[in-house]
Amino acid sequence: MSSVIEDIKSRLNIVDIAAGYLKLEKAGGNFKACCPFHNERTPSFFISPARQTYHCFGCNKGGDIISFVEEVEGLDFQGALKILAERAGVELKRERPGAKDERDAIFMTMELATKFYEAVLPKFPDAVSYLTGRGLTQETIKSFRVGFAPDEWRSLGDFLTKKGIPESVMERAGLIVRSPKGFYDRFRGRVMFPITDSSGRVIAFSGRILKEEAGKTLGASASAKYVNSPETEIFHKSRALFGFSQAREAIRHEDACVLVEGQMDLILSHQAGVTNTVASSGTALTGEHLDMINRFTKNIILAFDADSAGIAAAHRAVELALSHDLTVRIARLPEGMDPADVARKDPALWVSAVKNAKQVIDLYLELLPELHKDKTELRAKVSEVIIPFVALLKSSIDQGHYAGEIAKLLGIKEEAVWDEIKKRAGMASIVQKVETLERTATPLSRQDRIARTTLGILMWQESLKDATLKNISEYRARFAKLMESPPEILDRDALIFEAEARLQGSERVEEELNELLKGLEEEILREKFTAKMAELKQAESAGDVSRAEKLLAECQVISKELHTLTKTTL
Repeated sequence: MSSVIEDIKSRLNIVDIAAGYLKLEKAGGNFKACCPFHNERTPSFFISPARQTYHCFGCNKGGDIISFVEEVEGLDFQGALKILAERAGVELKRERPGAKDERDAIFMTMELATKFYEAVLPKFPDAVSYLTGRGLTQETIKSFRVGFAPDEWRSLGDFLTKKGIPESVMERAGLIVRSPKGFYDRFRGRVMFPITDSSGRVIAFSGRILKEEAGKTLGASASAKYVNSPETEIFHKSRALFGFSQAREAIRHEDACVLVEGQMDLILSHQAGVTNTVASSGTALTGEHLDMINRFTKNIILAFDADSAGIAAAHRAVELALSHDLTVRIARLPEGMDPADVARKDPALWVSAVKNAKQVIDLYLELLPELHKDKTELRAKVSEVIIPFVALLKSSIDQGHYAGEIAKLLGIKEEAVWDEIKKRAGMASIVQKVETLERTATPLSRQDRIARTTLGILMWQESLKDATLKNISEYRARFAKLMESPPEILDRDALIFEAEARLQGSERVEEELNELLKGLEEEILREKFTAKMAELKQAESAGDVSRAEKLLAECQVISKELHTLTKTTL
């Protein structure tokens, strides 16, 4: 594997890869940009073409071309390698198939399940008719790997068993459910939509029930219209967007992301030619979803029915997107129609609606007077819907423009509008600072990853007759001192294999270990930060501004400690 990695690195330039995600500026012999890993307005992210490395002086993240793709795409090592191999035109070959950890086994199981569902679909004409009746072509069905889960207790489980997959792996993949009588398939009698990570690997499923009576013997949850995979080691719904792997290049090319809700909305949008579309897949939109999109574009297009219900449904998504400093536009749809309806019945109308989407505040200033003729009611709706959005705008010029437009619409003085904006901005300011701090604090799972990588390097060096490190015991002691409980080792060979793939032949083994141990120390401090942030969120939810401000100050102190700890040079 290490020779394959060197081949990939030799064919790719980190500057070219990073330029696909960032706007780079020349800075002497290096390049600089605003960091994709934390919110900043002054560039502190540098790329060294000579060393083929990157480093951010703001959040201290750094590494090579592989770790860059890992971080920016939110993938593990193998996922990042898959993306880069495709870009480089290199075929990935597993030279040591026995060196597989549990995550690899889960990915393999999900791929087998996808192939099973795909193969089963043509055998069930009702399922095929449902899909074609909704407007999907055979080419589209194949492209999105849509399948079908038979309404049988163990059809998938038996298939996977024959393929040598243990029940424990099926369960950890979220494909089976245990009962006192054994296990049964989680998905039965459902049209199956695979959800992938950004490299295209299947990580979960969303199953749409075909017949209402399917699964009713197991209660309401089993007969729900849609059932999604549970959260697993490879699937976290707050960080997964349906169709993201198919849309990512189009999002970058169009410099805009169309965000819809359901699977059919997404698939029919792609079929109509709007391929920069992703879907939240029935789950609430999260800041992590927006962070994924933000790495490719700062422009989001939402589509909804232009009535009161549509406005209410989109309100939280708009507010969240604006708080993440994204530009939000709205594609207006005909009354009573969703994106799937429009894209199926009139693809050209859907393309036009997206192309002519309006900036959200401009649209609302037009729309609310149409919906609310009474002046008192209109003032209340403007205060409820538009003012919070204006308060979230980063540009004071934009805020001034909309304050004037609102005053003109309501026939009042601008001072009154500004008072309302400032009032809303009070708590909004705290929320925005919280968001900024959260983006500079890496999720706790990063600690596990650093610890796992460190342990892999130590075990790899210990397994060598002629190790690069001559003082392994000292590094072991430093690692043990930092970790109260070492990470669980699911497959020792897999950890050693990954370390070997990364560092075989490298002269940076000791430097890499020192960086990892320093990073581990950072993450321990971040745990304190995370705990304090949880208290801060509680204060926000309770509307306790005074306590929120106090906790925010404490969080900022910890943030400064982190900054001091992480100061380094490129």
